[in-house]
Amino acid sequence: MRRLTRTIKGREIFLLRLRTMLMVCGAALFVLGSTLTSETPPPARSVSSSDRTSDFPPPHWLRTSGASFGSHYVGSRVCAGCHIGIAKTQSNTPMGKASVSVLESRFLLQHPTLTYNDGTRVLRIERRGNQEVYSVNDGQHTISAPILWAFGLGDAGQTYVFERDGVYYESRISFYKAIDGLDLTIGHMPEPPATLSDALGRRLSKEEVAKCFPCHTSEDVVNNQVETSHVQTGVTCENCHGPGSQHLEAMQDAQSDKSHIFNPGTLSPGDLNDFCGTCHRSTRDVLAANIRGIRNVRFQPYRLENSRCYDPSDKRTSCLACHDPHRNLVVDPGSYDVKCLACHANRSDKPTTAGKAPACPTATKNCTGCHMPKLDLPGAHYKFTDHYIRVYHPGDAYPD
Repeated sequence: MRRLTRTIKGREIFLLRLRTMLMVCGAALFVLGSTLTSETPPPARSVSSSDRTSDFPPPHWLRTSGASFGSHYVGSRVCAGCHIGIAKTQSNTPMGKASVSVLESRFLLQHPTLTYNDGTRVLRIERRGNQEVYSVNDGQHTISAPILWAFGLGDAGQTYVFERDGVYYESRISFYKAIDGLDLTIGHMPEPPATLSDALGRRLSKEEVAKCFPCHTSEDVVNNQVETSHVQTGVTCENCHGPGSQHLEAMQDAQSDKSHIFNPGTLSPGDLNDFCGTCHRSTRDVLAANIRGIRNVRFQPYRLENSRCYDPSDKRTSCLACHDPHRNLVVDPGSYDVKCLACHANRSDKPTTAGKAPACPTATKNCTGCHMPKLDLPGAHYKFTDHYIRVYHPGDAYPD
């Protein structure tokens, strides 16, 4: 917290301290709903760094407000007409597959029928014709609904979204790759719900829909409203770069001005981490919602900003320093050594101007294996890489 407060100025320091004090006193500032792939963020802004060069969120683009008057989405296929290589690789990334049509879920295709015993009830997902039907039965009664979308690429698993009486719900059960079957969705209590209807899943408020859909789907938010009839599954070009109509018109008129499209890469490092944090959770989101303990290991911007080496003015500690959002995640730990050595000296090399940070006294390679441990998130059947960069020893208490 001491490092964080150094990056916050004046009134923001007061507001953050006040909010934290209220949390300690037990004030329920936000009701947190969680899914396998994301937890519903609060409406608060991300923390502003002392080096801010622009307003945040950027005026160019805000996912939850969507396309405004005078602009509209053109679709990723149109973007691919010029940006061929990037469009091809991005569509195959985890973000590009952050959601799929339920009929395209490889897990459900591989498992025509799935069941889960929830106390005395049986939850079932089964293919019926051109539908995936989700149902619950208590031995006497059955209620069901067709699943609409599968949220989550599936490296860990998938959570399902369905509709009943015009309201969207998050499924009580999710598919987990590690167990090749169903288990409770993260955030759902193990005790069976009181009613058969509640046993199907958790009702999503309009606010939650407005926060959830823009992080898993694209081209469906217009003038602050989610228009689910326009859902394009996955995170596509315009989800991060904003509606492309004005940019397309400028290019067709042979104009070279690219100001009509938003490039997150031009943001300052602190703003960039906050921009990524609109989906992956910024520090302010996590603190405001009081997401404590191992539950916040999934929220990379927050965990990264806890690191002693994090500097909101240094591009070497921004999200883009290690990850290209247009390409698949690199999983080889050794490939990140060059990123660490951009700041740290290496015992086997001569000191450089850039590598002023001290050398590791233990090893000269595979930095992330020791300093960014993979930790089990209970209930997720998956290990997440902790982006809180530190000296880690197996068995250490989780640093919140």
